[in-house]
Amino acid sequence: MTHPPQPPPGDPNHGQQGQQPYGQPEYGQPPYGQPAYGQQGAYPPQQPGVGYVEPPNAPGAVPALVLGLIGVTFCGLCAPFAIAQGRKAEATADASGGAYGGKGMATAGKILGIVGTVFLVLAVIFVLLFIVLGVFSASVDSSY
Repeated sequence: MTHPPQPPPGDPNHGQQGQQPYGQPEYGQPPYGQPAYGQQGAYPPQQPGVGYVEPPNAPGAVPALVLGLIGVTFCGLCAPFAIAQGRKAEATADASGGAYGGKGMATAGKILGIVGTVFLVLAVIFVLLFIVLGVFSASVDSSY
């Protein structure tokens, strides 16, 4: 029975049979930080300027949204105009066959316009009720 030759005592691999020196990968494994043969990196390469381009917003979609927001928050008189703009912009987006986007903004503006119009009607009813009750209480108090 023969034994394989032993490395000399001054060799850094002395006593380590079949092992690679520290820092070197074993045969068949790629070095650290590099992908294995045939594998790509974490992200595939991208071509510049290639991708999906969104269609422009339908005319009136942004004004409908802005009028709806203003109608709900500051000035209720803008709310009915938001409803009209929203309907018109939705119809334009539907009729365009995909050439116009922004239907979501138009719908949001229309819904905000409806909410703002309800607030406006409730405010008008409250003011009228306040005036009527004020006049009625003034006429009752003046009879003494």
